[in-house]
Amino acid sequence: MEGGQVKKKFKDNVTINDRNLTQLQVFPVLIVLGLILSVLFVVYDSTIALGIAAVSTLAFSQGFFINNPNEAKVIEFLGHYIGTYFKPGMFITLPFSNKHVISLKFQNINTEKIKVNDANGSPIEISAVVVWRVNSPAKAYYNVNNYEEFVAVQSESVIRELASNYPYDSESDEESLRKNSDKISDELRSMLQQRLDIAGIEITEARISHLAYSPEIAQAMLRRQQAHAITSARKHIVQNAIGIIEEVIAHFEKNKSIQLDGKQKVQLINNLLVALISEQDAQPTISLDNN
Repeated sequence: MEGGQVKKKFKDNVTINDRNLTQLQVFPVLIVLGLILSVLFVVYDSTIALGIAAVSTLAFSQGFFINNPNEAKVIEFLGHYIGTYFKPGMFITLPFSNKHVISLKFQNINTEKIKVNDANGSPIEISAVVVWRVNSPAKAYYNVNNYEEFVAVQSESVIRELASNYPYDSESDEESLRKNSDKISDELRSMLQQRLDIAGIEITEARISHLAYSPEIAQAMLRRQQAHAITSARKHIVQNAIGIIEEVIAHFEKNKSIQLDGKQKVQLINNLLVALISEQDAQPTISLDNN
């Protein structure tokens, strides 16, 4: 029961949501305040009226603030969150309240290159670019200690986790970091968004900006990729050559005027393979003599 209460208290502490405050424009307040002071100067002694005017001016100056475009003000009064101002302009709120400025502009971070093992255990270097902005100022201010640092730390953590789930490259149709960049970017953004919701952060874009094998294995992996490319090319050439040879043999078999025995077919296939596969100019002798 006690553990459940602690968990509930923690949940209550991290679920602060924005509340829009009723926006009091400065000029209407000034007009009303001026009328009240005018009446006081008429009704009461000038000393009393001046005292009230001084207190009113002090209260007004303490509650007055300017909210710039793409900026929000989180208002806190006597240790309690009372609401957030989103619209730009000049406003007035409770005197002696704390006004915390939160930028709503889009920001981006380029994470440091980190070394991590991919799904195959190969050490790789990876970094990412993350574009984000605050969409809940109250969450950003109250739920985490420093929301900018929180974004940076969580970004690095998610990149490490994501990189360990996929191989750097794959020889089959298996998904990999290099081949499936769009899917990897979408998954990176989704994972980041889940972690940063608590801080009122919206991730608009996340993509890998650097991806490479670590220097200690880069040369070995390059030779492996080159060998794989050569092997794949050879396989493709041989498959096409066999198809051509099958067409040639089928053509001769349909042409009754040209008859090939088993030895001649073997010789023909050998010469065609040399002519089609050799990297150098081949000059085979193809004999079709029936005698």
